[in-house]
Amino acid sequence: MKKEADGQVTETAIEARAGFLDRPVLVVLVLSTVLAAAVLFGLWAWVS
Repeated sequence: MKKEADGQVTETAIEARAGFLDRPVLVVLVLSTVLAAAVLFGLWAWVS
């Protein structure tokens, strides 16, 4: 984060949207995808 002489903060696009895909975000994405797939598989198995 770069601070200008007048006190204005200049951020890059990555800094402005809270950074890279860090490990906790990646874990939440993977776990939610696996959970959604398990629910869909369970519904499919229950209906057929």
